[in-house]
Amino acid sequence: MKRICLILGIALLASCTSGKVSPWKEGYLDIHAINTGRGECMYYVFPDGTTMLVDAAGSTLKKHKYMPTAPRPDSTVSNGEVIIRYIRHFQPKTAGDIVDYVLISHFHADHMGDYDKHTPTHPDGFRLSGVCEVGSELFFGHIITRGDYEKVWSPNITRKENIQNFMEFVSWSENENGTDCSWFTPGVDNQIVPLKKECPDFRVMNIAASGYVWTGEGNEVKTEIPPRAFLDSLGNKNAYPPENILSSVFVLSYGKFDIFSGGDIQYKQPRTTDYNYDYLNIEHPVSRVVGEVDVMKASHHCTSGTNSQELLDVLKPNVVIANTWRDVQPNPETLGRIYKASPEAKVFLTNLAPKNEPVIADYIDKIASKGGHVMIRVAPGGDSYMVYTLDDGGFDYKITGKWGPFKSK
Repeated sequence: MKRICLILGIALLASCTSGKVSPWKEGYLDIHAINTGRGECMYYVFPDGTTMLVDAAGSTLKKHKYMPTAPRPDSTVSNGEVIIRYIRHFQPKTAGDIVDYVLISHFHADHMGDYDKHTPTHPDGFRLSGVCEVGSELFFGHIITRGDYEKVWSPNITRKENIQNFMEFVSWSENENGTDCSWFTPGVDNQIVPLKKECPDFRVMNIAASGYVWTGEGNEVKTEIPPRAFLDSLGNKNAYPPENILSSVFVLSYGKFDIFSGGDIQYKQPRTTDYNYDYLNIEHPVSRVVGEVDVMKASHHCTSGTNSQELLDVLKPNVVIANTWRDVQPNPETLGRIYKASPEAKVFLTNLAPKNEPVIADYIDKIASKGGHVMIRVAPGGDSYMVYTLDDGGFDYKITGKWGPFKSK
């Protein structure tokens, strides 16, 4: 066994040459956090070469009480172009500019994109923002969203014009490219699957979406969120579910390796005083049906009111990727909960605003990396993995740091 682990470790270390990560090869699982400086974007290459994009950061926010970090690599390059160029660099040679699955975890601009008066318009009428720009250049096989936003409604869903623009793009992609569109289905492990070859040790388990959470029994799901008509009768805007807790949640497994992805789920709502509605703590039912993982994509950019101690004590991640992009991210209390659950955890940030450095001073020396793209390469079979940080100041993607190999749980 030691000899096998040593061989896998050597293979992983050999997967970087000349300061750059070598191309993906069959059998490896690659996971990328693409940093645009404007939200969240994760790109996966499955062991068989199937690809999945989860979110496509594209917020247009420029001024706010909680200021965004600088766009990466700079303001002359659109968020969509950053994602397109990154995918074209790291996609399998056989991908041919096809992204097999595109999952929009929930309807917020920092996960799907937004547009302003400067955003170009596609010849067919939709604005080229975030996922819409990416999908105008790359072919999307399947588009999956968190569910019916009219049935499970949130008062802080992205603005209606942005939703309309996204739906126009989806319709265009269906008609132009034959893209299949569906809602994320909690409680199943056959919605997102390898499409090129059989991978018996690979699984994507859908945990939650639109407030519905898998119970752990068969395909059964439950929701504690009352029907919209009942919420309307309460006359309290804080009773409605915020869009974040309606995020799509999944656990991706490859052999012994597991990664948890929870979109922007929360256990309490930041900056409000009304916490009397227990169903707003979506992390509680989620924590009952997941187990320990190797890697966690930090929920809601590692800000406040998310990544509860209850959930972290179950997940116990060894590696945490935080797609931070505001000057309140990461939150010091949230970091404290991570290190309490996993004292030796390696935390990787995509950005760190100078304003936030003194705020997280108690933890700043423990953070593994404070900026850049983050890449995880899992060895064939899933027994071990490496973590790399890549330069986000241009399009060469040179390695700026590497950690591992880590043994999967």
